[in-house]
Amino acid sequence: MTKYIIISGIDGSGKTTVINTLKEKLESEGKSVDYIWMRYNHYLVKGMNALARLLGLSVKVNNEMGEVWEHRLHKSPLFCKLYVCCSYIDNLLARKKVMALNADYVICDRWVNDILVDLGAECRFDNLLESQWYNRFHKILPKGSFQFVVKRNLEDVLGCRVENHTNPDFKYRFELYKKLMIKSDVSVVDNTGTIEESVAQIIRVLTKGETEKE
Repeated sequence: MTKYIIISGIDGSGKTTVINTLKEKLESEGKSVDYIWMRYNHYLVKGMNALARLLGLSVKVNNEMGEVWEHRLHKSPLFCKLYVCCSYIDNLLARKKVMALNADYVICDRWVNDILVDLGAECRFDNLLESQWYNRFHKILPKGSFQFVVKRNLEDVLGCRVENHTNPDFKYRFELYKKLMIKSDVSVVDNTGTIEESVAQIIRVLTKGETEKE
């Protein structure tokens, strides 16, 4: 039976390195592993992003990253509510991509929890993780999924990503990830040590969970 590993974390947390090392570790043990990046599965949201530009809720700015689009969706609460609804439908549709994979482990990068943090930060919905939308989005996940959030010190996160200094949503994202880490269905991966130690934390949770399900 396929086991689904959902790994989230703020940009700069070291999530990608953790994922790559975890994949190598599992494959070295003879397991088949599929990886899928889930952040941009835009169907309805693609149209909403175009509408945001027309309404001035998404604008081009120049910063240290060059010319980039910056969301200001929070200026329209009604638009934000529609945006969350559309994102939910998009992720419900995207679930088919995950369920079509057939391996011992499927690692999903930037799915559901990261999407919720994105929505909460861009729309300034501070209570999104305590709302019914949290439950609705989590019902999209395959049953028995293992959820992880990679944690790293603020100084390290800021130090390795220039865009974190320029992104007006960064502080909201960081606070939302802190809220996410106290959820009972999420395991925190402390990535302040070595990558090997971080991966070992994931392996321990997987091993414990698999043993309990037997």
